[in-house]
Amino acid sequence: MSGALPQVDNWLGFLFLHKQGNTSLFDIRRHADWVCVLVNFGCLLFAFVQALGLGEVVEALTWGVPIFLTSLAVTRAGAGNRWTMHLNGWLLVAMAALHVHLGRGMVEYHFSFFMLLPVMLMYRDPRPLITMGLMIGVHHVLFDALQRAGFNCYVFRAPFNGLPAIALHGFYILVFVGILSVLAQILRQHAQVAEETARLLGYLGGGDKVNFRVRAEVQADGQLSRFGQVFNDYADNMSFVVSAFRMLHADMRELTDLAKQLGHDNHFQLAQNTKASNTLRDFLHKLGNQTKQAQSGGELTRKLTEDCFDLIMGVNQASEVLTRINRQAFETHQQVQNWIDELPAEQSATKSRLQALGSQLDHLSERTQAFMSKMESLKSGLNAIENQAVALDRANNQALEEGHANQRQGWEVLGAMESMQNRTENAYNALNDSVQTIVRAGDVVRDMEKRLSRFDL
Repeated sequence: MSGALPQVDNWLGFLFLHKQGNTSLFDIRRHADWVCVLVNFGCLLFAFVQALGLGEVVEALTWGVPIFLTSLAVTRAGAGNRWTMHLNGWLLVAMAALHVHLGRGMVEYHFSFFMLLPVMLMYRDPRPLITMGLMIGVHHVLFDALQRAGFNCYVFRAPFNGLPAIALHGFYILVFVGILSVLAQILRQHAQVAEETARLLGYLGGGDKVNFRVRAEVQADGQLSRFGQVFNDYADNMSFVVSAFRMLHADMRELTDLAKQLGHDNHFQLAQNTKASNTLRDFLHKLGNQTKQAQSGGELTRKLTEDCFDLIMGVNQASEVLTRINRQAFETHQQVQNWIDELPAEQSATKSRLQALGSQLDHLSERTQAFMSKMESLKSGLNAIENQAVALDRANNQALEEGHANQRQGWEVLGAMESMQNRTENAYNALNDSVQTIVRAGDVVRDMEKRLSRFDL
């Protein structure tokens, strides 16, 4: 950082705030050195504006620019060193002297000295304030002598000049430097406490390990700071906690392993009970489905019996109709034969037609006899089917009654099994809650182990 101006988000933040962690006295001095450079630049601008009104631009730049460049060079070369804070203080006195000189000794321009003295508080050190106050006294004495000797140097404006003016200004400077020195000493003590705090906090948050081997040391007065006492107490307490935890850790790990094994056995037993209940329930559902299928088969058997009975009745009715048709065909054939016998010989064409009709009636009678034989065979088959359907329906009804009885017994057994399983599950759940509590405690112990592993005791 000594090679260039610091990189900051904004100049206002740079003037009043340190970067996070810059709490050492070296960082404070380095920051204050660059603030002095910025203040020196502001004084140069003020001298330029002042010279514009007084017509002394060349003289202001001739002295002001080298003073600012000297402050910049000094800070770039050794920002943070002890000698730079004295040099920057003297250069600020030179800038204030330039303001007074350009104002031809007007007393109002002496406010520049009082305005620039508080800038030294940035160093948290009374020494640059004292050297700056001495440099202001030297300036007043030297420039007053040169002014009264006729040189082009101005520090006071007549009639109030000389030793009385030097004594009065010196008194105010002495009092002001004394007050600011007290404030600087207080700020220095605060900075030292902040530095110690940052150093101790660095042991807590720096890197992967939390170092509790380090303890806060006593200060120059032989006492611990308040934060140092708190840090030491915290380190001692954490050391005790970690030691006690390490003693407890082995027993807790063994208990956790036993709890996990017990929980695994409980889960396995519950799974077996649930599996047995589900198997029995599935069997009962299958038995119920088979019973429903048996009911459907019984309904089909009864429907088949009824259909066979209806078919047999239809066959009987058809047989009766065919019997009447056959009898009528025979009677008609007899009549036709009588008609043929009664017709004279000259009606041979009519006889031929009647004979053809008789032949057709004979053929119809034969066909009817053959169809009636087939109808008898069909009737015998339907009777056999009906008898088998009745027997099947009787057997199906018996199987259906047995299925209902087995299903009722199965549901009773399942109810008793589920009741026992519920009582067992309640006992297992109570035990499992205890197991889970132990397992969660083991998880907490493992998490604590990971966290406490960062502590270097």
